[in-house]
Amino acid sequence: MTTILSIGTAVPQYGAKQSTILEFMRRAYDDNTAGRKLNILFAQSGIQMRYSTLPDFGQPASEAQLFNGKEAVPDVIKRTDLFKHNAPLLAQKAIEAAFAKLKTNIADFEITHLITVTCTGIYAPGLGAQLIEQMNLPEDISHHAINFMGCNAAFPALNMADMMVKTNENAKVLIVCVELCTLHFQAVDNNSNLLANTIFADGAAAVIVTSDKEAKKYSSPSLTLKGFHSLLLYRGRNLMGWDITPVNFEMVLDPGIPDFIGNELIEILQKATKNMNTDVKNIDRWAVHPGGRKILDAVKKQGQLDENALDFSYKVLSDYGNMSSPTILFVLNEMMQAEHAPGETIMAIGFGPGMSIESALLTFTTSE
Repeated sequence: MTTILSIGTAVPQYGAKQSTILEFMRRAYDDNTAGRKLNILFAQSGIQMRYSTLPDFGQPASEAQLFNGKEAVPDVIKRTDLFKHNAPLLAQKAIEAAFAKLKTNIADFEITHLITVTCTGIYAPGLGAQLIEQMNLPEDISHHAINFMGCNAAFPALNMADMMVKTNENAKVLIVCVELCTLHFQAVDNNSNLLANTIFADGAAAVIVTSDKEAKKYSSPSLTLKGFHSLLLYRGRNLMGWDITPVNFEMVLDPGIPDFIGNELIEILQKATKNMNTDVKNIDRWAVHPGGRKILDAVKKQGQLDENALDFSYKVLSDYGNMSSPTILFVLNEMMQAEHAPGETIMAIGFGPGMSIESALLTFTTSE
């Protein structure tokens, strides 16, 4: 079987309370109508804190790198250059955090495969090549990139790692998800931008995936990957996405997403559990991507889940906001550090452009 041996997470140095970010947004929009909308959205967000690779959202305007209100709106080239510089550094912090839990380092562990994940910056040779050089990984390491799959991209990365390990039980796979969503801020008064500016943040997560045979060498709690399911609901394809413009990667985010997910949830769960040879009643814990508080509320209500079933998802949303692809790994990381019984099952679910629904079945394994 394939095992998640460790998860490491990292956020940039610039953290700001949601109330402070609201003040920045109101100044940036400089419009009473937009300001009233932002007041409502921020009050309902369920977020207390968010982090950015930029100081702009929580520091004085004199310290801003991009958005000081005086210079022209930065173009996509400048934003991408900042991604190239900052994303590998944040990714390395997450990687080091993952290996620190195992009380080893990346050189001694001898990673064989690297999978990088992002939808907020793209270039070639790319993030993977930069990390290989930056962290002195072997030049012949097998490296792969998953780009522009959005908030649920960690799932196909885990699925790919699972296939690698099942093909070669000696494979040691490192997955790195890094997103710098805040680089793409723009003060435009439409639903997509208002919602994106309310919830999105920056973050990174690294996952070490091995065979269970390899995992037994380490005395740490782990998660066993039991199955995956993908579902593409074409009728929701216009609800979420990215458009690359001369200015930025512009988010398409429809306010009807929570209702759409809620209405489809029963079908989603039925298809996923059937595909993974289980049943909803057999699920002990739930790890749902916190795309927003209304999404979590809809899943809890329509899935008839216990009051505390999504506590880890709500906590990550409150503490960090929505960081796109790393966010579900933050949730799983919180769960791995909590008390649990061996063999407890987790159903993890994420939502992305398309509308694409990704899910995974996992079980807890305790250290011996």
